[in-house]
Amino acid sequence: MKNSKVFFTKHYVNQIVTQFFAKANSINLESLSNHKYNDDITFISYGILRGTGQIFSKSKNFIYIDHGYINSSKREFTSDKRTSLKSLNGYFRVVKNDLYFNRNFNNPDNTRFNELDIKLKNLNKNGKKIILSEPSDNTLNFLKIPNWTNETIEEIKKYTDRDILIHNKFSKISLSEALKDAYAFVSCQSTAAFQAIIEGVPSYFTHNSLKHFGEIKNIEDRKLNHSLLYTATNSQWKLTEFFSNDFKNFLDNI
Repeated sequence: MKNSKVFFTKHYVNQIVTQFFAKANSINLESLSNHKYNDDITFISYGILRGTGQIFSKSKNFIYIDHGYINSSKREFTSDKRTSLKSLNGYFRVVKNDLYFNRNFNNPDNTRFNELDIKLKNLNKNGKKIILSEPSDNTLNFLKIPNWTNETIEEIKKYTDRDILIHNKFSKISLSEALKDAYAFVSCQSTAAFQAIIEGVPSYFTHNSLKHFGEIKNIEDRKLNHSLLYTATNSQWKLTEFFSNDFKNFLDNI
């Protein structure tokens, strides 16, 4: 990739992921402390913490790496609101000039999805509640949407009178358990929305990168958007896949 630089922070996950990306694509790897803004350089890094988020928000051209949409590396969410990674053998999303989805990339081919051997469930006809998935505090702060939960509840109430269950990654009830009684799943941009679709629960978004795949105003028009799953699967990669020709072709097309 011409005119690109990969930058690493002091966090070990960021360092591992950025090293893989830089080596696989023969791109210079530098410490974030050496970064200088340059619109002619594509900024590449992992996550929005430890200074990267501010640079992503100001960069004209960038590639953002984070946990994948489906079958990402296993994480554990503790009661003190900490997240720990069990391994790095899962999928990572790779997004150009956006943090959540490649807006100009549409590849609904289901080959990579089928390789995951995931069984798609039919529409959950027994669902009653709407799950409202709260963004993390870091996301709320980064996107500057401190009142997202209350504002989204009010938006939902314009179109349905169904009960709403507020859920986040630290909730005592697991997502899989909550989905059993779910009529719909609403989030800003949560990757849990992809799991909801797999489980037969339609997903709706508020973030501009994803809302065209499901808008709250259509919450009573229940459809399982499987093409979203397929395109998402074609935008996520394992670290070892960074070295593949398929990944290089992907980078050329986003």
